[in-house]
Amino acid sequence: MSTIRLSTRLLLCTRRTSIYLPNASSIGNRAIASAWPTAAAAVRCAPASTRRTFGTASSSRLDSSKPDPASSTSKTRAQLDAEERKLLHEYEKIATHTLEELAIRFDDIGEELGLDDYDVEYANGVLTVGMGEKGTYVINKQPPNKQIWISSPVSGPERFDYDYAKKEWFCRHTKETLGTLLNREISAAFGGEFAMPIS
Repeated sequence: MSTIRLSTRLLLCTRRTSIYLPNASSIGNRAIASAWPTAAAAVRCAPASTRRTFGTASSSRLDSSKPDPASSTSKTRAQLDAEERKLLHEYEKIATHTLEELAIRFDDIGEELGLDDYDVEYANGVLTVGMGEKGTYVINKQPPNKQIWISSPVSGPERFDYDYAKKEWFCRHTKETLGTLLNREISAAFGGEFAMPIS
């Protein structure tokens, strides 16, 4: 009696199970019929780990492993917004302190000199110093640029950025600090040395 050898290669499909016979033409119908239940049962009983899966399930698992560009972008924007808020808060604190110190110093100068037509006003981030015939200074915060702007009766308008390393307000065009400019101009205007409490 001849022995029928079936190939161990099995083709698994989604709805039915079949076996692959290399030489089907040489095997009788009776041999195929007797072999079919045994092979089919073996396939059905095969461990789940040895079965190959098809369809959208594996594709969805692969897709889910990819990073979401929108999430990454949103996270980056959130981080940038947080850093910007921190810088703006720091600017507001430093700029407010600078203007308050200048307001006090300008008021002291008016009292020291006993000037009648001299007036100092500070409100809403704007410092105005009226010095009669010598002109008027307007010094104010500029949050969008994180700067302090000054309108001088001597040198005209100018903008100052804050150097966090040197802790001073400086002009990018002239490289002069705000304190140096005011020291020079106020001293020249009143004929004396009037040091300003800022760099």
